[in-house]
Amino acid sequence: MQAAVIAAPGRAVVETRDTPHAAPGEVVVQVAACGVCGTDVHLLHGGFRAHYPLLPGHEFSGTVVEAGAGVTHLAVGDRVVIDPNIACGQCPYCRRGLIHFCENLTALGVDLPGGFAEYSVLPAAQAYRVPESLSFEAAAFTEPLACCLHGLDRACIAAGDRVVLLGAGPIGLLMLQLVRLAGAATVMVSEPVATKRELAASLGADEVVDPNQDDLAARVRARTEIGADVVIECVGAAATVSQALTLPRRGGRVVLFGVSPKEAEVPVRPYDVFINELTLVGSYINPFTHARALELLAAGRVRVEPLISHRLPLSRFPQALDLAGGGSAMKVIVAPGV
Repeated sequence: MQAAVIAAPGRAVVETRDTPHAAPGEVVVQVAACGVCGTDVHLLHGGFRAHYPLLPGHEFSGTVVEAGAGVTHLAVGDRVVIDPNIACGQCPYCRRGLIHFCENLTALGVDLPGGFAEYSVLPAAQAYRVPESLSFEAAAFTEPLACCLHGLDRACIAAGDRVVLLGAGPIGLLMLQLVRLAGAATVMVSEPVATKRELAASLGADEVVDPNQDDLAARVRARTEIGADVVIECVGAAATVSQALTLPRRGGRVVLFGVSPKEAEVPVRPYDVFINELTLVGSYINPFTHARALELLAAGRVRVEPLISHRLPLSRFPQALDLAGGGSAMKVIVAPGV
């Protein structure tokens, strides 16, 4: 089979590998669609647990073509989407239901071969059936949407809240739609790229702001009088994290959702957190939210087709990474079967 491989920092290639077969408890999936994530770009450049060579891709869907012994809930021909995060179920965190903090956590496309290949082998427990009404491309958004759902849970949005989102990339626009579904009365989106601002407006943002041209804090104060109830940072940059801390009202909440570089540091004045009684929370991957995300996609409550800006064959995987890392593209989908 053909598979995309990050062979070394900055070097992505497409090579021929043996087609995998299913061991007991596993399935082999013929990959139909795999989304390029910011994590894949980080892996290309040596970040986020990169150990080379690696076969990336953790946002993927496809068809079961082989089921190993003991697999009873899936059969050959089933359309599936994959939860890439594999918890051990035995460590202290897993036994407390905190599977995303598993001490032995592994992930398809990071620690194990992923979905940028014609075929992928994985534990059958990581595969969820996809209804016929949902396209493979739309199903490939299940994993990022599941992560956003966990972020939404951490945000604790109440009906009527005023929410500010920093960033209108694929994650920011998924979060925008979830925030709307959660009952936010007003949603403001800050995004420097004009085409992304336009897309945010079309997907329900009440106000879009170019942070390079406007004073975002002043615009938020003008809209809300006292500041946002909830601010969600979806960029993962030190500058936007610092900015996020200036936007909530007293007693407000800031969610750090974007993946910042490990070495990034942001100055925080403890007195401001104290006197304003701010709540600052993080959000990491998708504990027990994958099924909910798939339900939302299948019901059509979250629109993902407008988020797809590029569709490329597996042979153009290096270009897919360049597009995803360039800042102007939205979601890049790789179709291994094309």
